[in-house]
Amino acid sequence: MANYHPSDELLMSFSAGQMPDALGIIVACHMEDCAHCQQRAALYDRLGGEILMNTEDVPVAPQLLDNLLCKLELPEPSAANETQLNSEASAASEIKLIQNLPKPLRRFVNKEFGQLPWSGMTSSLKEFQLPFSGNGYTAKFYKISAGKELPVHTHRGNEYTLVLDGSFSDKAGEYHQGDFILADTQIIHQPKAANDADCICFAVTDAPLKMTGFFGRMLNPFLK
Repeated sequence: MANYHPSDELLMSFSAGQMPDALGIIVACHMEDCAHCQQRAALYDRLGGEILMNTEDVPVAPQLLDNLLCKLELPEPSAANETQLNSEASAASEIKLIQNLPKPLRRFVNKEFGQLPWSGMTSSLKEFQLPFSGNGYTAKFYKISAGKELPVHTHRGNEYTLVLDGSFSDKAGEYHQGDFILADTQIIHQPKAANDADCICFAVTDAPLKMTGFFGRMLNPFLK
């Protein structure tokens, strides 16, 4: 059970569908196994529905529904399409076997963590760029080797982190699988993975990290 959760403001934006892809996906990943946040989001869904019910109707063009239905029409399946669908279904069934990977990520990541093409400048910290970055947000997996710690750093903006596997700690606390952590420009910390296993996190940022230590500052020009 998670001990750290998205703020009510984030959950309200999620319920309203007002989040960029990367931020919406990380919140959805946390909510998948968090009954607390599911209940809060359901409350905001109901509030949104009540607001819509009390909103004055606005007339629309009579052909609007027909135009929308035309756009949603799908072509008849061909043999090639059926083969592709079968292949996608097979791939989807394989993706479901990936451990510790929330469902919202399974359409983007089809390998075990150990099989991903990790990259990085140090042996203790690796990263994997996710394909849905955009609108000012960057989405990545980070892997911190067991017992290792990152350089001391702060943030030029907001960093939203979800622990996928293992755990890490900093001076503010310990974070385990499912925990959702927000770090901003006021936070200076040095995350350290637990000694018994690598820690893998899903992180979404709206600005690069800012290293503050002597050696860390030399890395700042390379951070994106």
